[in-house]
Amino acid sequence: MTRGIPGEAKIQRLNSELESRVAELTAQLEAADQELKAFSYSVSHDLRAPLRHILGYVDILQTATSPSPDQISRQYLQTVAQAATQMGHMFDALLVYSRMGRAEMRRASVSLAALVEEARRELRNEIKGRDIDWQIGDLPELQGDPAMLRQAIVQLLSNAVKFTRTRPKAKIAIGAEQGGRETTFFVRDNGVGLDMNCADKLFGMFQRFHQPNEFEGSGIGLANVRRIIHQHGGRTWAEGKVGGGATFYFSIPTPPEEAT
Repeated sequence: MTRGIPGEAKIQRLNSELESRVAELTAQLEAADQELKAFSYSVSHDLRAPLRHILGYVDILQTATSPSPDQISRQYLQTVAQAATQMGHMFDALLVYSRMGRAEMRRASVSLAALVEEARRELRNEIKGRDIDWQIGDLPELQGDPAMLRQAIVQLLSNAVKFTRTRPKAKIAIGAEQGGRETTFFVRDNGVGLDMNCADKLFGMFQRFHQPNEFEGSGIGLANVRRIIHQHGGRTWAEGKVGGGATFYFSIPTPPEEAT
């Protein structure tokens, strides 16, 4: 008579429980993915339709009213149009955010210096006519998704350009530091700064700390940066003070075979 291996039944039971748990988690992930796709479709189509109607009727009212509509009516129509346009920008940002969560990571060797130059070229219209002192240090290569990291860097540079707009001469420093376990990238500016009491909210969804008539934005840009960096296993944080500029950081872990 052949006797079973001691503990074999327990191992089989644990394997069965593990397979059941994996199947359950897989089903949950598939359901979440379907919900995200439905959300993206709703934002792209269902929620945009009312906005198109609002903007369309505002345009009709602006052209169909008397040749000289009163100043108050004109201001009301402009306010409605601006609010609808801003909501459209927020929908666009939400779509980018939701797609980023489903994007497949494509790791490769990435040149931070090249990404910074690409980002500066993309921001040329925002930079045009500005007096900006760019201070760019030595930027290493790291392992990551080039498209995702480019988007994160564009966002951080765009913020630096935007929030130094009130300065006669903007100063934007870009650099990186390599440690044994991670590479830290930073963008520092001499702009309006930030309140460190709100620092924990900076990278949240729809977090805005300035009025739209002061600085435009959807309130989703930094949330996208955090999501991108988290997908790389990294961290995001910021330092600064009101009126004294700000520094935004992200770190990307060094692959074990490259760590010193």
